[in-house]
Amino acid sequence: MEKTNTYTYFGITSNGEIDHRGLVANENGIFNTDEITELLGIQPFKCWNYGDIRRNGSKYLFSNWGAEKSDIERLDVEAQCMDTIKNLKNKIPQLKQIKEQYDVEFAIMIVPSIYGDEKPLMSFNVEIIEFCYLTGTTIEIDMYLYPNEE
Repeated sequence: MEKTNTYTYFGITSNGEIDHRGLVANENGIFNTDEITELLGIQPFKCWNYGDIRRNGSKYLFSNWGAEKSDIERLDVEAQCMDTIKNLKNKIPQLKQIKEQYDVEFAIMIVPSIYGDEKPLMSFNVEIIEFCYLTGTTIEIDMYLYPNEE
């Protein structure tokens, strides 16, 4: 229980095709992360633009913007999702504008790291579902499982 944790965040990523290089953005999916930041008035905790250089020296072939990270020390995913969307709920018109202008995907990312047999509580209330419905946001889970330490 001491090590198990979860965080959530909201992400905007170029739509595209996956090939031998990874995700390659559709032409209309390429966006400038500074424009997204300015339009939403929210600072991302991570972002990159199409063509930026990765750590390994290759170029990103898609754009990505991630913000509203909730890493509150708890296993209540619903509470973290509510924390993630609290500043986005009044930005639905801007989010719709981004979707109209660019070929992008919105996602609430849930990233649990589970040690042993501990289980996070994963449920979604009407407010989260309504936000996802109104904005076309998916919910994605990127789960990491670790064995019991003995």
